[in-house]
Amino acid sequence: MKKPEKGYFHCDQCDFIFMNPSERMTAMEEKARYDLHTETGSDGHIAFLQPLVDFVTKHLEKMPIEKAHLKVLDYGCGSKAFLSGLMALKDIPVTNYDLFYFPDQDVFRRNYHAITATEVWEHLYNPREEIARLASVLKPGGILAVMTSGHKGEGAFHDWHYRRDLTHVSFYSEKTMRSIATELNLTLVKSQSPFWYFVK
Repeated sequence: MKKPEKGYFHCDQCDFIFMNPSERMTAMEEKARYDLHTETGSDGHIAFLQPLVDFVTKHLEKMPIEKAHLKVLDYGCGSKAFLSGLMALKDIPVTNYDLFYFPDQDVFRRNYHAITATEVWEHLYNPREEIARLASVLKPGGILAVMTSGHKGEGAFHDWHYRRDLTHVSFYSEKTMRSIATELNLTLVKSQSPFWYFVK
């Protein structure tokens, strides 16, 4: 096993792995990395997000409510808020939130039929707090749709390419996701890394 560039901690109970907080980037360094993202809108990026868009849309279509009245939050939408555009093609309105680009905290004073978080949870410095906040504003029957690559155990972790992005500080396995569901009274209805779908 190669020696990792950073130090990590591993929870034996829930299988969560996280970077030593003292070794994380500063907020300014982290945002500078995100400002360089250019793949948004490419065919590959659309294909990457489409399974999540389709799953969420099908879930929402089962709800007895008109599309125009649906409340959807894209948590960690990034500077381009691209997922909102894909959902708009399905006639579903989306509210955007991002720590750096759409930081309006008022979004957490409303409740939502669906919350999406694509390639976000691996960046969370306080995942327990942030995920609990998402669950608290999810309506009963609502869906929390997450994209983040699941780790395959401590033995394979240090050579894993996903770990090498230094903005990635939090890592989950299926065991971790099931622990999250239990703690927050959610149901993990589908788990196939990198897609994780919870229903309240």
